[in-house]
Amino acid sequence: RLPHVQVNMVDTAYTAVARVHPVKPFDDKRVRQALRYATDPVAVLRAAHRGLGQPGEHHHVARVHPEYADIGFMQRDLAKAKALLTEAGYPNGFDTEIACRPQPDWELLAVQTMVEIWKEAGIRARINVMPSTQYWQNWTKVPFGFTTWAHRPLGIMVLGLAYRTGAAWNESNWSNKEFDALLAEAEGYLDVERRRAVMARLERIMLDDG
Repeated sequence: RLPHVQVNMVDTAYTAVARVHPVKPFDDKRVRQALRYATDPVAVLRAAHRGLGQPGEHHHVARVHPEYADIGFMQRDLAKAKALLTEAGYPNGFDTEIACRPQPDWELLAVQTMVEIWKEAGIRARINVMPSTQYWQNWTKVPFGFTTWAHRPLGIMVLGLAYRTGAAWNESNWSNKEFDALLAEAEGYLDVERRRAVMARLERIMLDDG
C-alpha cells in the first residue's frame, strides 16, 4: 500500500523436496509412487506459501528452467495410492518418520500439511523437527527428510547435484544408470530444444522411479 513501492513477483526454481532413502518400505518403487499420488502439491503450496509460486511437479525441474519439458501434471489420486500400497504389501498403510527444520516457518507448515494429507492413504508419518544446525549435519543421512534447494538457472544443474549416482548431494541415494546416461547427454547440448527433448525423458524417469 506504500505509494512509492512497486512490487514485482517472479517464480523461481527455489523449492523443497520430501525425499526418501531406498530402505523399507521405500525400497519398493510402488511405495514411492504411492507417496506421490497421496500428495497434493497445490494444497501444500497454499498452506505453506499462501499459494504463491508454482506447485512442485515431482521431478525437480521448474517451469522457469529453459529446458523444462511439460509432460503433464501428476494429479493427486488417493485410490491409486492405496492400490499401490496394497500391491506392495501394505494394505493397511505403514508408519514412518520425516525429519525437517522448524525455520523458516513455511518448511514445517509444508511438512505438517503433507503429513495430514498422507493419513488419508494410510501413510502415518511422525515429524522429527530438528534444529537447523542438526538437520544440515544429517540431511543426507536421514531416511526421510524435507530439504530446501536453492534456485539454479538450469535444470540440468539441479539434477546433476541431487540425483546423479554417487553425487555428493544425492540425499536420496538414488541410482539409475539410464538417468545418468541421459543427464550426461543433456549436459552436452547447448541447443535448448535438443536439451528439452532429453529432459522430457529424464522427468518421466523421475516420475516413474520416484
